[in-house]
Amino acid sequence: MVNNQQTVKNKLPQKITHKVRELLHCWRTFYSSPIDVDVAQMSLTQYELDKLIDKVHGLFRQIKEVESQDLLDKVIKIQLQLNSLQQMNRNLKFEELVSLDYDINVLAKIVLRHDDKLDPAPYIPHKYPILLALNQELAEKLAEQLVFFDVYCKIIKNKQDFISRSNEFTRSAIIIDVDFDEEGLGIELMKAHQANVPKIFITHQENVSIELRLSACHVGGSGFYVRPTVAQLLRSVEQFYTSPSLKPYKVLIMDDSHSQALFCEHALNRAGMITHIVTEPLMILDAMEQFEPELILMDMYMPGCTGVELASVIRQQSAYLRLPILFLSGENNKDIQLNAMKLGGDDFLTKPIAPKHLVSTVQTRCERGRVLNDLIIRDSLTGLFNHTHILDKLKQACRYAKEQGEALCFAMVDIDFFKKVNDSYGHTVGDKVISTLSLFLKQRLRGSHSIGRYGGEEFAVVFPGTRESEALFVMNEIREAFNQLEHSSEQGEFKVSFSAGICRFTGNNEENIIEQADEALYAAKHKGRNNIQCFQFKEK
Repeated sequence: MVNNQQTVKNKLPQKITHKVRELLHCWRTFYSSPIDVDVAQMSLTQYELDKLIDKVHGLFRQIKEVESQDLLDKVIKIQLQLNSLQQMNRNLKFEELVSLDYDINVLAKIVLRHDDKLDPAPYIPHKYPILLALNQELAEKLAEQLVFFDVYCKIIKNKQDFISRSNEFTRSAIIIDVDFDEEGLGIELMKAHQANVPKIFITHQENVSIELRLSACHVGGSGFYVRPTVAQLLRSVEQFYTSPSLKPYKVLIMDDSHSQALFCEHALNRAGMITHIVTEPLMILDAMEQFEPELILMDMYMPGCTGVELASVIRQQSAYLRLPILFLSGENNKDIQLNAMKLGGDDFLTKPIAPKHLVSTVQTRCERGRVLNDLIIRDSLTGLFNHTHILDKLKQACRYAKEQGEALCFAMVDIDFFKKVNDSYGHTVGDKVISTLSLFLKQRLRGSHSIGRYGGEEFAVVFPGTRESEALFVMNEIREAFNQLEHSSEQGEFKVSFSAGICRFTGNNEENIIEQADEALYAAKHKGRNNIQCFQFKEK
């Protein structure tokens, strides 16, 4: 079954697809800039704004020719936002950033195919290289290893070179030895460097004093490591360069008063959230199933039932136990409010409410909900999806691929001779190897792929919209690069490889695809490891 969006993709001229691809790449390039979280703004230069506007104008002209009103409306919306920003001549506010990012990605999702070859958003942008102020041998070795993670570095030679490079790359993270060039100079250089960037200190001293650690903190140090691994250093700067998840919050508004519901919708939409209004209490479960909200904003008193009763019905279902429910009512009785929260609510807001107060409360609850959900669905060591959730992702991907008639592959990955790693170097080093591979997979498999820790040293990867030959090519590239990465231990450095098994989705093997990928993995191990095999289906 092919939906309307797929039909649109098939009918659009190649030049429109090309222009949407260009717009998305352009936006990702600018949007990869670090965001000042404290003021929640992002700066776009006049050049960047003009370039984005030119891309959108060109796209507008092309879409007008094919008379697609839905696409035209979406392009006009983006166009209006950019023109408004150009006229106001100021930084992008957080809610504006959310809205613009969402609209551009929605447009791309409608137009672009899964197999479109997009340049991925830079993980650590080359215009913000990491500055390595370390001894020459260590800096060269670290830079060589970071290449495998697709990270760009600049090696600093001495004090004067540091001053020059840090002035040139004002938004770059810095990894510096506390005794760079001379004893204590690393601390002194960071004391003079006022830019708000990650400042990672390392040392090879055996016994590090608390005074030295405090000195690093006083000059803005965001990390202090003793003989760190490449993965530790990369992880220490990763969050600074990676844009936060700005997927709009989804809020279901349950209120029998249409005017009150519209008031809430308007306030939340202006803050970049997606809303859905329900005015009939008995329709709420159907709406929840279709809309999949992250929070419910609910009136207390409605025809046929109260908000407390409706919340109790929602909480009876295990899938919605963690879903935040906020009551919004004119009820001023504190005992009633407390009882409402006791019976299923998470907070109680009193009408009339200022839009700013409403938005702030909803954002806080949604953000907290996402954090809690992440803790539940992610593996604590690697940050990847845990066993249960990666299997859920696979089921969803199979269902979608079957409905849309799209390609899908699933891979099982296993570290070779991992028991020997633990036996030779210890379980702590073994955990570091697992953590490094997880970071490697995240870096190399950005985008729509789902990656999970299946268990122990095994990983699982879901490749939506990917043919078997493509999945095999990508995994072999990752395998070859990972095999060259050096891991550190007290006994010295060593290398590790992995093997993988890939199975394509046929449309009717959703119940067996894990077993089939595992069988392919076993075949890869049997062929000598450091190998990738695809499951061989028997000809009928």
